[in-house]
Amino acid sequence: MAVFQEFLAAGKITPVIDRAYPLSEASEAIRYLMEGEPQGRVVITP
Repeated sequence: MAVFQEFLAAGKITPVIDRAYPLSEASEAIRYLMEGEPQGRVVITP
């Protein structure tokens, strides 16, 4: 895990975000996860 954190801090890896949903649309985000195959992370923002 420490190596992963070093790579992340050095900018050698970056997370891939498929979609971002506001908290008020969390049910849509879950539906998207269940129905499809996201190509990255699905993020729920405050």
